[in-house]
Amino acid sequence: MRFKITIAFLLILTIAVFLLFLGWKLNDERVLMWLRLPEALVAFSFGGVLGITGVVYQGVLKNPLASPYILGVSAGAAFGATVAAFFSFPVISGAILGSLVTVFLLVLFSAVYRTSAEILLFGVGINAFLSSLILFLYAVMPSFTVQDALFFTLGFISPQPLKFSALLFLISLLAIFVLLPFGKWVDALSLGELGVFSGVRFEREGIILLILSALFVSVFVGTVGIVGFVGIVVPHIGRLLGFRVSNYLMPVSFLVGGVLLLFSQFLARTLVYPTVLPVGAITAVVGVPLFLYVLWRAGRA
Repeated sequence: MRFKITIAFLLILTIAVFLLFLGWKLNDERVLMWLRLPEALVAFSFGGVLGITGVVYQGVLKNPLASPYILGVSAGAAFGATVAAFFSFPVISGAILGSLVTVFLLVLFSAVYRTSAEILLFGVGINAFLSSLILFLYAVMPSFTVQDALFFTLGFISPQPLKFSALLFLISLLAIFVLLPFGKWVDALSLGELGVFSGVRFEREGIILLILSALFVSVFVGTVGIVGFVGIVVPHIGRLLGFRVSNYLMPVSFLVGGVLLLFSQFLARTLVYPTVLPVGAITAVVGVPLFLYVLWRAGRA
């Protein structure tokens, strides 16, 4: 019953934020259809995917600070997208390949260093290294500027064609239908050695979950860029609401992540109007205090 009430409340909140985003100082219906609606769909979809993949990564790696952003998977996707743009290849294909290579490096490293803390630190190093390479590539590409690189590494949601935005929304829904049936795998892996008795192992099911999550994240990173902290804090918001089993936590995190990023994009568009800020700058302002709180709780534990 509590789960149904929470989902109903989050759906109402989602509709309210959508209406606020779409209707704020709207003077022309063409702006609604060709600018605001596509932007809202992309923001909500990306936030939802970051929320649900955050649940997966934290469970699989048994670490409350794990997320595609912290572990460098988002940076790997962004680097792959940048290399693809440099050589005039399809950007999203490059993002997918870059994220898969990063997951491969994480799995390879985890075979040597088993603790989640060491894997997390390795991911942080990969994240910093690839972010630096992205800045370098943008600096040498004649058609781009360093400001473009800054916006891409912070996540800038620009208006997309309505059909493409609707496709991204459908991909985010697909993420729920694909990952939700594996909720028991996530729960078993989060138990560590106790989860071994269920027959679920990191070397098999865990790697599958990391790859599937990376695929969904990379599609959005190739379109928007890197958005940090949403995948870290959103699962913890879901847990604070009382949901710890992944089959309940995933849908809650999807809606919370979607609403959080959509409202962050609303702030990015309105705070210093007419200048539009990178949405990652807003999520960092909101996410860093929550991140520090999670870090403090993990340290106490």
